[in-house]
Amino acid sequence: MHRATRGPAGRTRARLGAAALAGLLLLAGCTASGPPSPTTSRTSSTPTPSRPTPSTSSTPVAVPVPGVTAWSSYHAGPARTGAVAAGASLASLARAWSADLGGAVFGQPVVAGGRVIAATETNRVVALDPASGSVVWSASLGAPLTNVGSVAGCGDIDPLGVTSTPAVDTATGTVYVVGEVSTGGGAVHHQLEGFSVATGQVLLSETVDPPLPAGEDPVHLLQRASLAVANGRVYIGYGGNYGDCGAYHGWVVGVNETGAPGLIAFEAAADGQGGAIWQGGGAPAIDAAGDLYVSTGNSNPDPPAGGPDPVQYAESVVKLSSDLKPLAAFKDHGAGGDDDLGTGNPVLLPGGLLFVAGKTDVGFVLRQSDLSEVASISGICGSDPDGGAAYDQATNRLFVSCLDGGIQTVDLASSQRGQRLSGANGAPIVIGGTVWAVDYPDGTVSQFDAASGALMQRQPVGDSVPHFVSPSAGLGVLLVGTDSGVVAFRGGG
Repeated sequence: MHRATRGPAGRTRARLGAAALAGLLLLAGCTASGPPSPTTSRTSSTPTPSRPTPSTSSTPVAVPVPGVTAWSSYHAGPARTGAVAAGASLASLARAWSADLGGAVFGQPVVAGGRVIAATETNRVVALDPASGSVVWSASLGAPLTNVGSVAGCGDIDPLGVTSTPAVDTATGTVYVVGEVSTGGGAVHHQLEGFSVATGQVLLSETVDPPLPAGEDPVHLLQRASLAVANGRVYIGYGGNYGDCGAYHGWVVGVNETGAPGLIAFEAAADGQGGAIWQGGGAPAIDAAGDLYVSTGNSNPDPPAGGPDPVQYAESVVKLSSDLKPLAAFKDHGAGGDDDLGTGNPVLLPGGLLFVAGKTDVGFVLRQSDLSEVASISGICGSDPDGGAAYDQATNRLFVSCLDGGIQTVDLASSQRGQRLSGANGAPIVIGGTVWAVDYPDGTVSQFDAASGALMQRQPVGDSVPHFVSPSAGLGVLLVGTDSGVVAFRGGG
């Protein structure tokens, strides 16, 4: 298997006119199961997989409807609030179409340029017509990793292809996707591909494995955190596989969108192991100055219960400059064992604040400037908060998904938790003052009034859905990734 040493990572670059490659992503490494397993010996080279040319469909793309026309990245935008203005009515919700893509869609479908774009665990990337779900273009990114448990030593996504939510640079019309590509013999690497939203043409192709310490292996990394685009770069987070097998660290890497790759990297837990940056599938938050905010998990193997985790930047929120230099950090001193502050991404709030919550069931309100603590709210969820919280500015409330069920409301004005909305456990979003969330794995989608918490409607998705699933919206449809593709809903009133 390909191994990178400290220093520049091996890379290839393709520009206009190249065909598609990509990679395979490993699932969220949050739950440790004892000491790291020995790194296995694999081939030292990285064979180049084939890159099929994207296929196209003659189906015309519908004219975009008024309202929300873009959902460019995880939870709609760089603040990761998951909130957008109301668009076309989603009252009297009904299933509009279903697209069977031949694989599970773990990330949110994104919306740009009149297209719905989704990526699967079979390493397929597709652009869909929002009116009908017909395929506009499709690209295969290469072979996903299979037999993940035996090859990597742990992990619970199989096949393992694209796991994170793509990100769109709306200025250039480019959608970026990262996958974990299997190249045979247990070897994998992580591949960034940039596609033209309009045509599927490959505009960028780059190997984006972090500069791993000697003896570490990309097969033990899971690229679960969603992608972010800012500062002329694509930012990519890494953690470990479910079960925390092997030696790994949490990483953020950045690659230039144009010119030389210029790969840069931040390594969590450099004085140990672990510190996964997986965030329940959430993306790094990015402020107006271009600084990034990420949350991290526990060290590996688990530290003593009760905290604090002794490893640097583990169980922390870290503020990073655009070139990924640490600017500030906050550590949850009560997080020990597998308490994992990194179970959800930081959410940027008005007034220079941010919110984050982890498995200690404590929500923290921090200052963005220096990550000093403003408030803490205990008793969030009563079970692990998972995935990104959503924020409704009109009510000044946060909505936090709870692993064992419910959406926990948090009143920021009083720094107190409120009611728990029942019937959903996936990361919520806010559309025009109403909260939308999915219940996994069975698959129902619910709408709640953000002010009162009243259930407004609930509909079956009609397919099982992945862990941590979060809906997205645009062009008049509400979108849900499923274990076989994408389902779209449209309002009837």
